[in-house]
Order: sequence, then C-alpha cells, then structure tokens
Amino acid sequence: MAELDKPQGSPGRKVVIAQVAPAVRVAISETFGLAPGATSPGQLAAALRQLGFDYVFDTLFAADLTIMEEGTELLHRLREHLESHPHTDEPMPMFTSCCPGWIAMMEKSYPELIPYVSSCKSPQMMMGALVKTYLSDKLAVAPADLVMVSVMPWCVRGVRKQGEADREERGIALPELPEGEWDVPLGLGSGAAGLFGTTGGVMEAALRTAYEIVTKEPLPRLNLSEVRGMDGIKEASVQLVPAEGSRFAELVAARLKGSAEAAAAASVAAGGAASAAAAGQGAIQWDGGQGFSREDGKGGLTLRVAVANGLGNAKKLITKMQAAAKRQAALYDLDERPALRRSHENPAVGQIYAEFLGEPLSHRAHELLVSRAGAGGGVLHTHYVAGGVEEKDEKK
Repeated sequence: MAELDKPQGSPGRKVVIAQVAPAVRVAISETFGLAPGATSPGQLAAALRQLGFDYVFDTLFAADLTIMEEGTELLHRLREHLESHPHTDEPMPMFTSCCPGWIAMMEKSYPELIPYVSSCKSPQMMMGALVKTYLSDKLAVAPADLVMVSVMPWCVRGVRKQGEADREERGIALPELPEGEWDVPLGLGSGAAGLFGTTGGVMEAALRTAYEIVTKEPLPRLNLSEVRGMDGIKEASVQLVPAEGSRFAELVAARLKGSAEAAAAASVAAGGAASAAAAGQGAIQWDGGQGFSREDGKGGLTLRVAVANGLGNAKKLITKMQAAAKRQAALYDLDERPALRRSHENPAVGQIYAEFLGEPLSHRAHELLVSRAGAGGGVLHTHYVAGGVEEKDEKK
C-alpha cells in the first residue's frame, strides 16, 4: 500500500494496477454484513480507484481469454483423439487448470493426472502476462514499473485482515459508492467469465464456445443446471453435430463408417482378425470435407462434462457450503444480466487477438498464456469472423 500513498504521477511512483477475480465481486459484500452480491462490480471498481490504483481491470477479461485458449485446446485434443494420432501426449479427458489450489494438490498428490490437465495458465496469470507485455507497450512504461495487485478469493487470513484495515483507514464505504467503470480493454468480460467463480463454471463457460466452433450454431441452452449445485459429483452430456464441410464432420463420419465396417467384419472374421481390423483404422487424412454432409455426421460428438464439488458433504463444513451456495446463486444471476454471455463474443478479446496475440494457440499465445508444452504438429486454431469464431487448421 506504500506505493498507493504516493501522489499519482509523482517521480519514482510506479503504475499500480488492480485485477479482481470473479468470486470477489459477490463475496466482498459479506464484509459489510450484507448478502452475497449485494454490492455491485461497479462499486468495487470505484472503491479500488479511491484506494489510489491507476488502472482497475476485471479478471473476467482474462477468464474469457482462458476460454478461447482452453476451449481450443479441448477441441485440439478431441481432434487428435478422433484421428488416433500416434504421437499425441495430450490424452482425454481434459481437466481445467484455473484453480491454483487444485493444481497444487494434483501436482503433489496425483502427478499421474498432469497429462490430463489443460496447459493454460490461470486467468490471474494470463492477466499478469498481458499487463507486463501488451499494456507495457501501450503505455510505453517499462514492465518493472508496472505493479499488479490481484484481488483473489483465496487470501490468507493475515493478508485479508490487513486489506480490511486499509479499507477502514481510508474510510471507504463500499455499499454507498456510486457505480464506477473498469478500464478497457482489459476490463470487459462476459457473463460466461463470471462463472469462473463457482464450481463447474469454467467447463460450462468453455462449452458455450466449443459447441459453437464445432457446430457453427449457438448452444441452445446456456444454463447447464445438471452440473450446478453443491452436491458431490455431477455429470451432463451434450451432443455436438459438426457443421457440414468441417474437419470434425469428416472425422466423425469416418469414425462411424469405420465402426460399421469393423462390426461387419466381426460377423465373418475368424479369431482376432476383427479386432485387428478395428484397431487398424489409423490416422484419417483430411480431404477438405468432400463427400461428407451434415447427415453423415448426424451421430455427432458427445461431450461429457463432470463437476466435482471440493467441499463434499462433510457436516462440519455445512455453514461454508451454505455460504458458497448463496455466492453461486449471485454469480449465476450476474451471468444472466448482460447481453454478452459467450466468451468468444467479447469484443475486447477479439481486439487483443487482432492487435497482439494473433489467434488461440498461436506462438505468442503459447509463450504468454501456457504453463507447459503441448503436443507438436498440426494445431487446431480458431480465428475471428463476423459475429464469432470458426475452425482453422494449420501447422505451428
């Protein structure tokens, strides 16, 4: 806070930037004895400006960016799976990678799951990378003179108490503040991004974009109530029928044809010959989708979404679960308010790809937004077209 006490623009003062996680926008009102979500995100932005921050960014923007990268990675893995790619090191299913707590537990206790986890950094880390590169260039300020403060939900108790003391010392009454604004372009987010603050929200948000990339149609029902809530493990299946002429249409149709041929062979083959035929389908060669129609791929792809609630049903945690359920409800309410509810429709995300990153899974995106190397070779990219995204295939 010492840097914030210096007058803005004074010699030697660094540019101090805040980013706010999705969960904080609904939970912070509890600090004032109010229900989750009783104060608005705009009031939170105003409070941070009163504290002296030069720029106030919304981590929702970085969450939308995460969806573009993680959703494209999911489709890349799915394509590799359909092609039976012999050299892939990115198996299915894929776990999301946005929660540092989950990643730490997985790396320490379940290292065998590492290949199944998305290679994407968390939204917090993506925002930090963009501030030190993209924003640094825009402001003509050296990265070392930019200080990023992340307001995240999992603060240790001492840090949280210090933050509350600083707020009280400066006399900031959050519920009484007028609406403020987030700085652009790193402050504009979609309703889907807000779901990052609740259990299962990341995959639910990713599905909204992945579905549209594959089918070229919006997901008919945005609210996946089957995977919402606080009870145990929940699952849902979503059918994707690939758009005609797309790579996925050919892959699905070829797989259906191969399965049918293998089944026919099984009725006449002796011994293990049928199994060998079924296993010998090999990689599918792309021919531009010639000869395949939407009818050929009508079986489509079935994506199975599973969500595990980390709190479980332990009775000693019942109070925490009740509070978490109220926060979930507030986040779902925020998701339904804006007209912008899909990450790939965020114009600020389109702007940063056009100006700086290129496209999801590009070389620059890989350098800044990925925490570990993925498989080499052909990469499924998506790029912006009028009103959305489309599939694109090229070599790295």
